[in-house]
Amino acid sequence: MLKFIKNTTVIIITLAAVYFSVVFPHAIGTAVENAVERCLTVIIPSMFIFLCITTFISKSNIQSIFGLPFKFISERIFRIPKEGFAIFLLSMISGYPAGIKLVNDNFSHKNITASQAKAMDCFCFFSGPAFITGTAAAFLYPDSNAGLLIFISCLSGNFFTMFIFTRKLSKLKNTSSINHDIIPNQLIPSVKSACSAMVQMCVMIAAFGGFISILEISGAINALSLYTAGLSGLPKDTVKSIILSFLEISNIINLPALEPQLLPIVTFLISFGGICVHMQISALADSNFSFKRFFAARLISASVSAITAYFFIPFLNIEVPCSVSFKAVSQSNYSPLPSILLLIMMIMLMGIFGKKKSN
Repeated sequence: MLKFIKNTTVIIITLAAVYFSVVFPHAIGTAVENAVERCLTVIIPSMFIFLCITTFISKSNIQSIFGLPFKFISERIFRIPKEGFAIFLLSMISGYPAGIKLVNDNFSHKNITASQAKAMDCFCFFSGPAFITGTAAAFLYPDSNAGLLIFISCLSGNFFTMFIFTRKLSKLKNTSSINHDIIPNQLIPSVKSACSAMVQMCVMIAAFGGFISILEISGAINALSLYTAGLSGLPKDTVKSIILSFLEISNIINLPALEPQLLPIVTFLISFGGICVHMQISALADSNFSFKRFFAARLISASVSAITAYFFIPFLNIEVPCSVSFKAVSQSNYSPLPSILLLIMMIMLMGIFGKKKSN
């Protein structure tokens, strides 16, 4: 019976998506176009080089050196090799998808086991200080210490999740005799791997842009916003921004600015990352990745982060001016042409490598 209900629900949702795509092609097409533009003008310029660097760190085994100072903490307390703790630290500064990609790469290279990789997938996930500064400092809480408070809160949530999900791992044996050599000639394979990851991410972002548009056209988001606003007592527009941010984290800049009581909610959303980012992670992950486990871990981590941020509210030093103006996020000085050329070169590069591999 449950299987029948599940299958029927999937069919109804699929038919509804087809209906709205046929009846409202312009609105959905515009949403996808905006998502692609966001990839070309924001995502690729800001993330591609960092993906290349983090992939090179993984493939060249440099993380084994980064993890040396934390060998005791990593192996004795968290039961992951020193390379694993280095990955965790790198994920704290590199942005949402990079941490999971580092975990997958190290699992592929057999630097970590399957059980260690599954545990690390749950806590090697962080927005990075750049995103926190760009949202909290620039849009929501300008000229304040909100960025630092959110960063510490999210970090505490990840450490808590790290402690919880590594408890069941087996204790590591002595690994001091293991020699991890640096492999310097990994630049081109790293760029190739980063190219493939970036293409998958952009495709997922474009698809999710259309999905959110269907939800808005159908009135589902408005109905949910009204219902939730009645329960929470928050304004409907604020609740709608929260729901949209839960789906796509970049919508967080549409929340009301200079509202101290929203700090825990902002922190929760940034720590959670948004469903769209989770879909990107799924696109990058391998068969060892468990989405249900990852989703549950992010809810736990985000909740701990929000609770921590709640206690930080008295330390939030903001001054509410008489009038506040912000530059619209849709405005951009970037031209999409360089990113388009970069995508073309990435596809050509992957084609060349594919031919060499087949030969």
